[in-house]
Amino acid sequence: MQLVLVDDVIHLGRRGDIVRVANGYGRNYLIPEGLAIPATKANLKIMEMQKKILARKASQEKESAEILGGELAKLHLVFSRKAGETGVLFGSVTSKDLTDLLEKKGLILDRRKIELEQPLKSIGNFTVKAYPHPEVPIEILISVTVEGEEPLTEVLQRESEQSTEIMDEVAASLQKAKDKLASQQEALPSPEKEGRTEEAPNEENEDTVRDASSEKNTPT
Repeated sequence: MQLVLVDDVIHLGRRGDIVRVANGYGRNYLIPEGLAIPATKANLKIMEMQKKILARKASQEKESAEILGGELAKLHLVFSRKAGETGVLFGSVTSKDLTDLLEKKGLILDRRKIELEQPLKSIGNFTVKAYPHPEVPIEILISVTVEGEEPLTEVLQRESEQSTEIMDEVAASLQKAKDKLASQQEALPSPEKEGRTEEAPNEENEDTVRDASSEKNTPT
């Protein structure tokens, strides 16, 4: 189906673009989310009339996005979650978690502008791409650490000493989790060993059968 974008959509197009998408994607996501409208003659005429206004608005939005992007690039977002010994979270960190934390600091970023296809589900240090504006890509630094007695969510300055300490702690926890996972895998029975264990009795049984057969066929 053909649609007219009324907002920028990552990897699809800019506001005012005419795009062709799968019916389900258009009807179930783009239109309900207010990101696009059907490309009817009436809608195309309206968009054409609004082009100058949209161009001026886009210029202003880019300037604002560059300022926001500059602020976000300096930050380090930290979340804590309950996790197992191998570092897998009992919950997750979603794009909404990111935008909610930023909003508490007075920074507004549409979660749809964050390129996070799947929630973060393990401890670690991550960089997640975001697009405050299609021409203003940025990377957000995120650390997910093992939760202690109290949950932790905070925003640090990226180049601060505390930020470095958190990243080192998370890296150490992640290595410990990897070692734990490796030891668990080593403890599992090897398929090759299982095969050899199963084959050995068979060989012994075959020898027994051959011996019995030889005795039976020996002339008396």
